[in-house]
Amino acid sequence: MCGNCIRKIIVLVLLIFFAGIHCVRNIQLPVRFPTPELVVEGFISTDPPPYSVNLSYSGAYGNTYQAGMDTTFYIVDARVVIQDDQGDSTVCAWTGNGTYQSSDSNFIGTVGRTYKLIVYLSNGQTYISKPEKIVAVPPIDSLTALYDSSYIENIRPTQFIISVNTHDPPGIPNFYRWIATGYIPRVSYGGNCCSLCDQYLPENQITVLSDQFINGREIEQQPVYYSPVYWFGKHFVEVKQYSISQDIYLFWEQYLAQTNRTGSILDPLPASLRGNIYNQSDSNDFALGLFAASDVYTKKAVFIPFFLQEYLLLDIAGEFIQPDSCQVAYPNAIPDNTDPPGWDSAQIIDLR
Repeated sequence: MCGNCIRKIIVLVLLIFFAGIHCVRNIQLPVRFPTPELVVEGFISTDPPPYSVNLSYSGAYGNTYQAGMDTTFYIVDARVVIQDDQGDSTVCAWTGNGTYQSSDSNFIGTVGRTYKLIVYLSNGQTYISKPEKIVAVPPIDSLTALYDSSYIENIRPTQFIISVNTHDPPGIPNFYRWIATGYIPRVSYGGNCCSLCDQYLPENQITVLSDQFINGREIEQQPVYYSPVYWFGKHFVEVKQYSISQDIYLFWEQYLAQTNRTGSILDPLPASLRGNIYNQSDSNDFALGLFAASDVYTKKAVFIPFFLQEYLLLDIAGEFIQPDSCQVAYPNAIPDNTDPPGWDSAQIIDLR
């Protein structure tokens, strides 16, 4: 190729390059600063008090009922009251991080009574919840465990799926929520030996159910807790079965529909979740979040897996074993040589 031709090609490439640079424009996108919204999460049950109410304001981009974790969004100067349908009430005192707790030990949730939450803000606004009636919840018949041999590398080892079995009362619509927690065995390596402990692990998934299609029949194998298998030992599991109203059930269903979206272009746009708490002077001004009133039945069980083999544990769960002493390596852990308090009369289930 002639030298003149090469020079022409180089000049053409440079022209295209510099033309491209001049075509790039710096576009300043508008930034949204929506008005912060009140976020409320309150609860009363037939469990002994205290009962907690959490208050905060949504963050700059908050579009769910949950507030940001920045402490500047917490509300520290509200007056919070829980009131029943007979005129009795309890004041909730601020305890930190936007949390207010009921102060009257004699004010206890009762089946058949109706409750509401009143929040007096320092700016003069008052928010009030729609009345919530406590409906009786049936007892838990039993807890069962199914060993799930699947695992996700770097995320979780194998696990036990803990399920509830109960009987739904006939004739009336019932709505349920389950909250479960557990202590699971952990091991760590520190120095020349290993150490053992039991780590407290709440179940963070929201589990709700309507009896629309099972009215009056048995609820079988309803998963409520996923207990990871990090090491040998007992799994201490506590399950609380709550009655909830239809409105509370629909709130959690909407919440789950939003959080379980796949990110597809066909997904509907996310929206603020409208709960049951509104501005007393403007019934169209809803806070984010809810206030619930529930009957509760609690069942505890101790699952003892005798069939686990060490080589499988080391192969699958070995990557989750941390150095240092066990209670330092794993948050909210207790010594392994004593059972967690409160499990003395728990159901013992041998898994062989």
